[in-house]
Amino acid sequence: MNPMSKAIEHVYEMGEGSPDVREFHERHKTSSLLILTVFGKREAEKICRQVWYDILGKTVIEVGAGVGYFALEMAKHAKQVFAIEVDPAWSWAFTQHLYRSKPPHLTWIFGRAEEVSTWLRGDVAVIVTKSGHKQMEDVARRMAPKVILL
Repeated sequence: MNPMSKAIEHVYEMGEGSPDVREFHERHKTSSLLILTVFGKREAEKICRQVWYDILGKTVIEVGAGVGYFALEMAKHAKQVFAIEVDPAWSWAFTQHLYRSKPPHLTWIFGRAEEVSTWLRGDVAVIVTKSGHKQMEDVARRMAPKVILL
C-alpha cells in the first residue's frame, strides 16, 4: 500500500464515529459526508480530461480539495490552482506528499472557502464532491465567473 493510501485509510479509521469530527463540522458550519470523492491519481486524471478545455492556462479554484489528487492533476494544465479544503484530516493526508509532488503554482488553503471568498478570484471554480453541493456552489460563484460542479 502506497503512503497516500495509508494516510487515507488512517483518516477514515480516525474519523469513523468520532464526535470530534462531527463537532468540528458543526462548529465550522460545513456539511460533509466525510467521504473522499477523488481518491486516486487515475480518477483525478479521468475527471481532469472532462474539464481540460475549461482549465487550460486558467486560474482555477477547487472548493473541497480533499487530499489533493485532482488539484495536482489540474496543476499540470492550469496557470494557477488554489485548492481549498476545510477538513484538517484530508489536509493532513495531502501534506504527506507535498514535498514530493507540489508544483510552485499550486496553493493549498486550509480553511473554509467562505473565509477567502472576499479576496480570492479565479477564472473558473471546480467542485467535485458528494456532499454540500449547494453551499460549495454558492461560495464558488463569489470567486469565479464560471463554476463546474461534478
